[in-house]
Amino acid sequence: MGAWLVNEPQQLYYQFTASKDGSQGDSIVMRSFHWRPPDDPIPQGSQLMTRQEALEKWNALKSMGWRRCAGPLP
Repeated sequence: MGAWLVNEPQQLYYQFTASKDGSQGDSIVMRSFHWRPPDDPIPQGSQLMTRQEALEKWNALKSMGWRRCAGPLP
């Protein structure tokens, strides 16, 4: 689940999902992956941020040419 962005030339993906930890309030987890099919996606890290920070990051990535996609994970 969540929303995905991809940078195809770099084979990088970002997944934005709501934090599962209720104590964090309106937090978003941004996870990054390197993916070269047919191999499995390789996790690169994660970052917890506020909804506002996540929106700013999403918009910044989109302005740099990243595009929304289905993502490499179900």
